[in-house]
Amino acid sequence: MSSPAVATNNPAVDTAPATTDGTITAEQYPFPHNVEYPHGIMPSLDRDTLNRDMLSMYTKWRDQYITTVGAAPGEVRVRASDSLYKDGAPSEGVGFAMLLSVYMASSETGSRTDFDGLFRYYKRNLSPGYNFMGWKVDKEGNSIDPYAAPDGDFDASTALLMAHKQWGSSGAINYLDEAKKIIRDAMEHLIYKPSYLVKTSQTSSTAVISSYEIPAWFQLYKDITGEDRWDKATDAGYRMFDHFYNLNPTTGLVPFKWVLSSTGVPTYTGANGPDSNSTSYGFDPSRLPWRVAQDFLWNGTENSQLAHDLPDRNVKWFMSKINGNPDNALANYNVDGTDRATYTSPRNMTGPMAVAAMVDASNQESLDLLYGYLRKQEPMSDWPGGYYQDAVMMMSMLVLTGSMPNFYDSAPYPTSKMPAPLPATDTTAPTKPLNFKVTGTTLNTVNLSWAAAADDQGPVMYEIRRDGRLYNVTPTLNTKLEYLDPGTTYSITVTARDAAGNRTASEAVTGSTTVDTVAPAKTTGIVAQARSLSSITLKWNKPVDNDSINELSYDVYRNGGKVNAGPVYFPSDYKIENLPAGTPQSFTIVATDKSGNSSTSDVFTTSTTATDVTAPSRPSYLEGKRAADSVVLKWAGSTDDNPGSTVSYDVFTGDTQLNREPVTGTSFTVTNLQPQTEISLRVVAKDSAGNTRSSYLYDTSTKKLKVK
Repeated sequence: MSSPAVATNNPAVDTAPATTDGTITAEQYPFPHNVEYPHGIMPSLDRDTLNRDMLSMYTKWRDQYITTVGAAPGEVRVRASDSLYKDGAPSEGVGFAMLLSVYMASSETGSRTDFDGLFRYYKRNLSPGYNFMGWKVDKEGNSIDPYAAPDGDFDASTALLMAHKQWGSSGAINYLDEAKKIIRDAMEHLIYKPSYLVKTSQTSSTAVISSYEIPAWFQLYKDITGEDRWDKATDAGYRMFDHFYNLNPTTGLVPFKWVLSSTGVPTYTGANGPDSNSTSYGFDPSRLPWRVAQDFLWNGTENSQLAHDLPDRNVKWFMSKINGNPDNALANYNVDGTDRATYTSPRNMTGPMAVAAMVDASNQESLDLLYGYLRKQEPMSDWPGGYYQDAVMMMSMLVLTGSMPNFYDSAPYPTSKMPAPLPATDTTAPTKPLNFKVTGTTLNTVNLSWAAAADDQGPVMYEIRRDGRLYNVTPTLNTKLEYLDPGTTYSITVTARDAAGNRTASEAVTGSTTVDTVAPAKTTGIVAQARSLSSITLKWNKPVDNDSINELSYDVYRNGGKVNAGPVYFPSDYKIENLPAGTPQSFTIVATDKSGNSSTSDVFTTSTTATDVTAPSRPSYLEGKRAADSVVLKWAGSTDDNPGSTVSYDVFTGDTQLNREPVTGTSFTVTNLQPQTEISLRVVAKDSAGNTRSSYLYDTSTKKLKVK
């Protein structure tokens, strides 16, 4: 069925509904969102059914994946129970959870508490020096890779923009201000110039991950901030999509990762490119049909005709592959549509393809089939669930049920009410699971089994709780608790739950992991990553340890004395400052595992430099005040490691220097320009020793000449 356009009043982007004292006392856009997307179709079910589906799945997902363990007081986090994150929290998952929390918020769900707790966790784990999160945090709450994965930060900033509309920004967290900080840093540090594709992190120079292109979000950033360069980012993503749309006329699939070229698209021409990353449509790019279709549902083809055509082609190919059964969806395909994996991953593949079906009425039957499959799934750590599979499924369900509107295109609806619950038809609980026991343990796992419970209405699910907290849900009669600490005893129960939610719990059993007495291997590969007059930056290889789940911590010793105040978790970019110039320095690294076993590296000797060879920091945050014939350019100044040095600046367009004399301040007026002319500018900082560093490119244009 086609969805009528939602009535819009385009409320001011920098305001939110408030009481007379500026506070928001209740959600202005509470769940359920009984509005329609301006474009596209919906599943052929009534809205109350869709809302019940969404609420039921969200409640189960939240119970499974949102936790306070490993979070500071006032925080909550995502629990990513897979082999990559080992019960830790990636920025990607925090971004997903923030979106879910702001869209599921109501007086009954209490999601604002979750939202604020998630954002506090995000803020505590910022990448040093930036307003975006380090992408990987361990289960204890330690940042173990402080570089960005931009998709999580884009989702977090969009969630903050929606929180501003939902609750206003005059409370404990200024949602709008925090969103703008992330958006500003993203444009400065996470977008390549001049291609305007998204980087893989702030340090990347050529790599592109396709699913980091999120056109609906970029359009919103342009609308909120007035920054024209977000239009360039949107256009860049669609140019890249267009390349693969034409390259793979049957599928339109876009691969996981490839190397940036000067044109902003890959240089190869074959349907399957030169390496595995550039041919693979799997876990990571499986999100793209949702990301692109979201732009169509919100904005139609305003940004590109591909907002419709790409997801439409994707889903028509997908339906030809699964033969009417989403359980047949493989975990990976080549971008030409041929099979790549031999195993399935139906949730993360099916969810985004169902959203893709929403772009065209010809997909109604496909949409109903895919949605009918998804609404029966339950979040769980075991296959076919898992942190990532369930997260992508949840985001897809949010869109599919009409629960992800653009609040900036809709008037508030604070009186929206939950659908009435269906009448209870089953009030009899299952029998107790019997013979619940531990069947094996290792350093980091406890294996469990039990006998089946009986229920008068059919099969049951089993909820496994560890120390009172939900750990997993499974339909099987055994499970493995993973990502545990060595030498630790846990209290565990299994609860039988029927389809109506009636429960019966077993007695608790205790399971103890084995004790770890083995020290990590000696740290090797210590090198000076950078040296200056007064500092040395170290990196080293992560040692092998028999406890492969918990992260090692490190202590750094210089000339026999400990340097770090607290544990170090990232074996790179460790900077020791305030050292005398031209002097030798000796370092050792002590690696310690979760159980306290430690090893000490061999001595590594290096020295600070005798002369100044280090460039100033990068001039940043260029912005221009535009006139018809000039641009007044301003920037944030550079710092230099040499206290006796002064920094000056030169301004360039291309290779042409515009200033005749060194600029000693942080502004410069570019004159003698033509009206309505685009210009690319950059600022080069130079210290007293002649070391230089350039800003990123800044693209702007002069204004139209006013005729009196």
